[in-house]
Amino acid sequence: MSVVSNMQILALNDAESSENRIHSDDIAAKYGFTGALVSGVNVFGYLTQPMVEAYGEDWLTQGVMDVIFLKPAYQDDLLSIKTDTQNSENHQRHHITSAFNAQGVLLAKLESWRPESLPAINELSSVSGGKNPEPREVIQWDLIHLQQPAAAHLWQPSKTDNELRIGAQRDTSAIYSGENGFIHPYYLLDSCNKALMRMFILPAWIHTRSRLTIRQPIKVGQEIDVRAIPIEKWERKGHQFIKLYIAMWVNGEVALEVDHTAIFKIAG
Repeated sequence: MSVVSNMQILALNDAESSENRIHSDDIAAKYGFTGALVSGVNVFGYLTQPMVEAYGEDWLTQGVMDVIFLKPAYQDDLLSIKTDTQNSENHQRHHITSAFNAQGVLLAKLESWRPESLPAINELSSVSGGKNPEPREVIQWDLIHLQQPAAAHLWQPSKTDNELRIGAQRDTSAIYSGENGFIHPYYLLDSCNKALMRMFILPAWIHTRSRLTIRQPIKVGQEIDVRAIPIEKWERKGHQFIKLYIAMWVNGEVALEVDHTAIFKIAG
């Protein structure tokens, strides 16, 4: 296995103008936070940087990633990104990458591995909704219909779109550059947030976890058929959660599957 370097980076809240007002100081304070939350997808992007530095295209071509967000990151937090290598007979590589703030608090953890063979593609990947999206309503428990797919969505990220995310990440990897660059992982996971936001109006919500299975690389300029289906909803400690299954199709094949979890109603 390659040696994965540690790194530090200042957290950036680049979502202040987002429809999700948890990224604003006033609404975040209403829910007991000390300031606007840096997006989970941004923190995920930081966690991927040392992995891509170590493994290059291989890490973005095939494998499984499971990221969980435990505590919030705030603007200008100095994050330390550290990686532990896991011994495994069944995986070509296996690492746990963690983000800590300056006080040593664990904020997020990314487990990533490349198994000898990927799990079978979920049957839901072939399910697609109609062409015309329903008018959005403010999300409520009774409006979440499990196993009912959202309308089909065609996504074609441009070089400029990708560069905006690379800039926010301050990521210098050449793998994302040019007309044939890989889509930055931050941008891939942000597209899953957008899939949820196309279904509902969410005034304030928190991304808590995602599990990604990459089956082939996804690059700038490709036409990506994004399919999203709510598969679970539950309540815990006053929070209400939703999980989406998202499949991204490229050139007639499933390129990426994501189980994407969020708190859509925050306790209090």
